[in-house]
Amino acid sequence: MKNLFKKIVRKLILLIRYNPYNYSIKLRNLFYKFLFKNSGKNFNILDGVIINFPENVSIGNNVSIHQFCCFDSQDDITIGNNVSIGNSVKFVTSSHNFFHRDILIKNQGVSIKPILIEDNVWIGSGVTILQGVKISKNSIIGANSLVNKNIPENVIAAGVPCKVIKTR
Repeated sequence: MKNLFKKIVRKLILLIRYNPYNYSIKLRNLFYKFLFKNSGKNFNILDGVIINFPENVSIGNNVSIHQFCCFDSQDDITIGNNVSIGNSVKFVTSSHNFFHRDILIKNQGVSIKPILIEDNVWIGSGVTILQGVKISKNSIIGANSLVNKNIPENVIAAGVPCKVIKTR
């Protein structure tokens, strides 16, 4: 019965995924509370956000996820409290294996690793966060950055690949 309920909730989310109205935001937030691994209070998921495997996502209090973000959550994605995520941010927990040259890459499977975003982090628009990354508390990630390594706390980091450019 519980699985049937979750399937119905997933279908309802698909119906309102791209609806920008306030009532749709409230419905999305309500529905995702049933699907997320853990969810805090007062989080907002705006229109056009895609969350694959929401059962692997944990969200803290006062989190905002803006339009057109994509969560490839084949492994855990943990987002702390007071995190602001800009438009079109991608969370990628999987990567193709490519070690054997005599086997097609698509036939070598994938590796998965979790992503951790600690408290009070601001992630700018267009950022891509790759598997196994931890963004530590009080940090800012500049727009259009590629985060492929851990980011220490209290810094501003940006670029492709993402590097610390300033201490806060």
